[in-house]
Amino acid sequence: MTTWTITALGPGDRRAAADAGRLTDAILGSGMFSVGQVLEDLRDGTLLFLTAYVGTPPVLVGVATARVLNDDDYHDFIAPMPPGTLPAAPPSAGGRRIGRLHYSAVTAPMRGRGLGSALAVHRTEWLSERCTEAYAISWLHRQPGRSDGLLKALGWQPVSTLHDYWLPATTTGDHSCPQCGRPCHCAGLLLRMPMPSHF
Repeated sequence: MTTWTITALGPGDRRAAADAGRLTDAILGSGMFSVGQVLEDLRDGTLLFLTAYVGTPPVLVGVATARVLNDDDYHDFIAPMPPGTLPAAPPSAGGRRIGRLHYSAVTAPMRGRGLGSALAVHRTEWLSERCTEAYAISWLHRQPGRSDGLLKALGWQPVSTLHDYWLPATTTGDHSCPQCGRPCHCAGLLLRMPMPSHF
């Protein structure tokens, strides 16, 4: 059985963040994040950035993130969705703390071994400690290793299928899809995690 070490990056881990960027570019397509923005978000505590390593010397085999959304983040998150999918009011308007299970990338040799599940559990727990509600969008691609089944098994509940969710980002932004290229016409499944009532 392959074992791994999962580490949460800190704001001084520039080299590890750059390595993680190269891994996500290779698996999820280019333009997922900038290292400078990641380090800034780690400083203010709104981002959880996990890396997973195996072996000696350690080899990076997985990356996963979760974040607490500010008003601008939330607007960007819901902008590609059909009107009414989620409330348009920003989190600050109602005192909500909204989290997002963001992207996850695991190298092909490590898929199917439980690493994706371990990364999802860690991020779900982190969000449940900080947020009043949390969402994820599972990429509904035609390749092995989709996350929707895993997230449902962890208690995430489907809300809606979002067609062409990444079209704007791959038309006007820097992001490209490893399946479609530019633009991306993949669908995403919006899921919600019911939160414990400790807020």
